[in-house]
Amino acid sequence: MKKKDKKLKGISRIDSKSTHGWYVRIYGIKSVFACKLFSDRLYGGKKAALKNAIVYRDHNQMVADLQIQRVGQGTRGRTEPMKHNKSGVAGVHKSVNRKKNGYVYYYYRTTWFENGKSRSKEFIINKNRPEEVAFQMAVALRKEKERTVYHIDQAGSDKTKKK
Repeated sequence: MKKKDKKLKGISRIDSKSTHGWYVRIYGIKSVFACKLFSDRLYGGKKAALKNAIVYRDHNQMVADLQIQRVGQGTRGRTEPMKHNKSGVAGVHKSVNRKKNGYVYYYYRTTWFENGKSRSKEFIINKNRPEEVAFQMAVALRKEKERTVYHIDQAGSDKTKKK
């Protein structure tokens, strides 16, 4: 089996009973960003359909790469809590974990997005770390991530915006 030609990355040939053409599939962040079939009949032959498929693939791959790059640089996350948020701080919530052996523990979890992936950290509530301390630690980490990842200062303004 020969190695697939780099020129045809993301492009597959379909030759079935009633369908003949080149199928283009471009992947984005977590799923297919764009896909299209370039029919031999509509584009005037195999070569013309392939040429159009390559142009389509190159353009949409560039757009998908820009989207991935933008997310990777830390898009602005939610800084205002949603209506159902009970902690009053975006990205911080109280939760409970019940183990199979019957052990139950409560914790505050801080969440944020970094490099296009969801991240989180738990602050467990126990006798050494009361609920108020765990909450304060979770909020402090969330505020730090807003400054470093989302580029938002304490006043809530975006440092990346140009005046």
